[in-house]
Amino acid sequence: MAVKNLFSLLFPGKKRTGINRRYLLLSTLLFLIIFSLGSTAFIILMERLMLNNAGQELIKSVELERLKLEASVNSEIAIALKMADSPLIKRYFSHPGNLDLERLAFEEFSAWRAFTKNSVFWINDTDRLFYTDDHLPYLVNPESPENYWYFMTLYETEIYNFNINYNPDLNVTNLWINAPVFNRENKPVGMVGTGINLSDFIDTIYRNYSGNAKLYFFNTAREITGARDLTLVANKARIDDELSKACGEILYRINDLELGGITYIQTKAIKGVAVLGSIPALDWYMVAIQNIGILDSLKTGMTILFSVLMIVMKVVFLSVFTVHESKLAKGRAEAAREAVMSSIKYASKIQKSLLPSDDIFKDTFSDYSIIWKPRDIVGGDIYWIKKFDEGAVLCVCDCTGHGTPGALLTMLVVSAFEAVITENNYKDTADIIWELEKRLVTVLNAKTSDTEVRGINIKEGCDLAVMFIANDKSVIASSSHTHIFICNGKNVRRIKGQKINLGEGKIKRKEDIKTVHFPANPDDKFYIASDGLFEQPGGAKNIPFCYDTFMQIILDNHNENQSVISKKIWLSFEEYRGETPRVDDFELITFKP
Repeated sequence: MAVKNLFSLLFPGKKRTGINRRYLLLSTLLFLIIFSLGSTAFIILMERLMLNNAGQELIKSVELERLKLEASVNSEIAIALKMADSPLIKRYFSHPGNLDLERLAFEEFSAWRAFTKNSVFWINDTDRLFYTDDHLPYLVNPESPENYWYFMTLYETEIYNFNINYNPDLNVTNLWINAPVFNRENKPVGMVGTGINLSDFIDTIYRNYSGNAKLYFFNTAREITGARDLTLVANKARIDDELSKACGEILYRINDLELGGITYIQTKAIKGVAVLGSIPALDWYMVAIQNIGILDSLKTGMTILFSVLMIVMKVVFLSVFTVHESKLAKGRAEAAREAVMSSIKYASKIQKSLLPSDDIFKDTFSDYSIIWKPRDIVGGDIYWIKKFDEGAVLCVCDCTGHGTPGALLTMLVVSAFEAVITENNYKDTADIIWELEKRLVTVLNAKTSDTEVRGINIKEGCDLAVMFIANDKSVIASSSHTHIFICNGKNVRRIKGQKINLGEGKIKRKEDIKTVHFPANPDDKFYIASDGLFEQPGGAKNIPFCYDTFMQIILDNHNENQSVISKKIWLSFEEYRGETPRVDDFELITFKP
């Protein structure tokens, strides 16, 4: 019905010749301008959000794989040094012709090989036979350029060194840890070491990584030491050549990178993000690059909601410019009104689809109730809950504004909140607000000295309460401007929200965000409401709804079910405001853990 009405407005038939074409042209022109600016802003915001989310995911992936590699390398270094310091191996290398010593030393090598599950090798400097695992030994020619590591290990290395070897027959790249063995006179008599199959390690990373980022390892000489394409390692390809245009922008950050540090870069040369990290154990670096295009940013349900809201705005424009038409246009104005309402109701259905299902609340709480009533069908209030093994995270949010602008902001908040609690410590409510603040600042491009962003006033930011409800029924909470009420049947406590505004970029440290702990109490019931309840004027003096009235209602009815208590709050609110129009959205979430 809404679609038919919309098309009848946009493409009127011959019977509707009474429409003033100038009004139609003007409204269409204004809509196109707003649609172009709005679409551009939406795409920019979604692209920033997508880039930020992708960057956070890459940081976690790179950090995890770096720690795995460092742990594996450090373990192998320890084994190599243990072998190099073995009295038995030192005696064997000093007397290679002693068969008894050789038998005992080989048994020790076999034990180390079984322990490490990686390759183990040894060479004494007398016969220079290279033994590794169960393979037949072969003679090493130190004069050959490909065996540069032999003399370097014996005469230039005090503890250990690394070298990388690519086997074209097996298509495998190994990282070797070489440790010289010294006799009692501190002269080198041979070397021992272990080998890590880098090819298998990198293949494991790609198997476990669900994204489409490209991953490279490279050394201080900028030679690629690990990549999915093994020929890059075999040919000692340079990372400069592989990354091409993006290389300078990424490698410029190396000098600023702390030892063992990791940094996130939004590249200009290529559309996407890059993460650069150092691996101190190897004196290497690793970089992951992910390309993100405009289409990737728009593959979300928010695009559908934005499109519907743009259609609503178009219909509103047509309605405004046709409302003063002649009697012949009154029928069209009515049709426009119906189309507006139909479109807004459809947008409301989409916004409601963003809300969590009642099943999650039923699984989390012993009793609960939800009243969510936007002032203008769609609104800026939103709530979200996500369940984990150790409990659930609940967010009750009041975005700046109401109606269509507020609804647009709720899309960003829901997306950011979902990403934050998935990627961070969901039991730390202060950390959730801190991460949410950083994402909203990134998306909205907010600055402390400039609260007007692309014509959108975000001065009041986003008010919310975040709570972690543990399985043992204890509760942890942090809030921005939003009050939390707790009633135990004897009294009501009001935990005032902090005076911090999300989205402005004024929160400087996570430590500035307070956390409140509520031990498990079988009598406690929790209440969170948006300011649409407490700022509503009414009564004989036309003043805002009183906190004391609200607290008295929940105390007097503490033994009732939550749905009954919430209904009494709503009826009291409606009676209080009387004929006074509602000033904001109404949101009330109550629960008993």
